[in-house]
Amino acid sequence: MRHTDVLGEFQARTRESIEAFTEWLEVTRAPLNAEQPLQMASWADRFLTDVGYYNELRKLDKAVDVAENRVRNLKDLIATLDGIEPGAKTPGERLLAFLEDITLDADKAEEKESAGDAVTLITMHSCKGLEYPHVFIVGLEDGLLPHSRSKVEGTLDEERRLFYVAITRAKQTLSISHCAGRKKYGSCCVSSIAVLEGTSRRTGRARRRPGERTCEGRHG
Repeated sequence: MRHTDVLGEFQARTRESIEAFTEWLEVTRAPLNAEQPLQMASWADRFLTDVGYYNELRKLDKAVDVAENRVRNLKDLIATLDGIEPGAKTPGERLLAFLEDITLDADKAEEKESAGDAVTLITMHSCKGLEYPHVFIVGLEDGLLPHSRSKVEGTLDEERRLFYVAITRAKQTLSISHCAGRKKYGSCCVSSIAVLEGTSRRTGRARRRPGERTCEGRHG
């Protein structure tokens, strides 16, 4: 793209856009080839911001909380870039290794997808009408369930109904867990267990079928 004879074939406005794009590529790629230490998560965050990927994710869904959750998930993923042992690798080689690892993980997941005896990962919104012998609900923490936006928007009742749907998917055992702390956007923070007041009063006790075991709550 630096060849003047090639650029000369374009109109001035197009030529300026190509030159600006080429310069941005070189500036963005330079830290990856350098031997100096590089905060990979910061580099990736800046890259995704520059190309407008975050904005595109936000446009994909009309529900603001769903779109923001996608952005948060992506930020959590790129935060793991700095967890790769640098060793003698350049930042560019570390990035390549990271991309190869997540690609292999996706391939392995597809290979195992056809297995009959497997764990099903599913959201609470998607589990209505389904039942499983053993159900594990993770992340019963203030800000996750109930969601932080529900307190602002006054939709705690909906969070209670969603939680009730989740716990009644269990046919034999139900395990509920929360963590003492989690990593968000690359930083550690303390989590507090969620309190869904009124859930038992509003929903009542789940019915048991003959021969089924009672549900058991666990804290982890």
